[in-house]
Amino acid sequence: MQDRQPTAAQKPGEAEPPSLAALGALLGDPVRAAILLCLTDGSRRPAGELAFLAGASPQGASAHLAQLVDGGLLKVERQGRHRFFSIPSGEVAEMIEGLANWADRQPRRRRLDPALCQARLCYDHLAGRLGVALFDRMIAQGWLVFGADGPAFSPAGLEWRKRNDFDLPAPAGSRRPLLRLCLDWTERRHHLGGHFGAAFARALFDKNYLRRRPGERVVDVTPRGVAFLRRELAIDLTN
Repeated sequence: MQDRQPTAAQKPGEAEPPSLAALGALLGDPVRAAILLCLTDGSRRPAGELAFLAGASPQGASAHLAQLVDGGLLKVERQGRHRFFSIPSGEVAEMIEGLANWADRQPRRRRLDPALCQARLCYDHLAGRLGVALFDRMIAQGWLVFGADGPAFSPAGLEWRKRNDFDLPAPAGSRRPLLRLCLDWTERRHHLGGHFGAAFARALFDKNYLRRRPGERVVDVTPRGVAFLRRELAIDLTN
């Protein structure tokens, strides 16, 4: 992999976005597509594990990983002699999830872990029944409104965010939108992504309302979280 110098329009450390044709070529290979889908859970994995999960030889996977890193769809971190690969941003993860959902419009027929369907992370924001219920409740409460530019917070929604310390602005200079609709692949309905979706999930973890299972994307709601969901959002996932 060769280091590329940032262009004048780029900031140091920011990968140059690939052209649409180059992006299509990167995503068009089954091994590269499988590698990317393995990493949409927000994990960091070594090359050997990704080769096994994608059904490729170590040498073949290495070439594919180099292409994905050079194309800006993966980042690599070194720890001693080992290299760990991950998706570089929520923007990239949401693009991959969106394309995968568009390509797989029929509900997946394989047997799914009920806990995975109940509550999980979609890269860095909440998905499953919990993610969909949160999104639906925000609409029912009038906290989200829809216009020509997509979803936005109403004045009541902004007040709710402030009251619960969810007043989390998007980082300056990022192309990821504050709010983004993400099609949930188990529920086949929308949950909320974007900067707020990610920051909202982090806040729920920080407040000990949610707890992620080690090594998994499954999320458990703590007793404090159960009380919060019932009090603030009238959500009861036991029903």
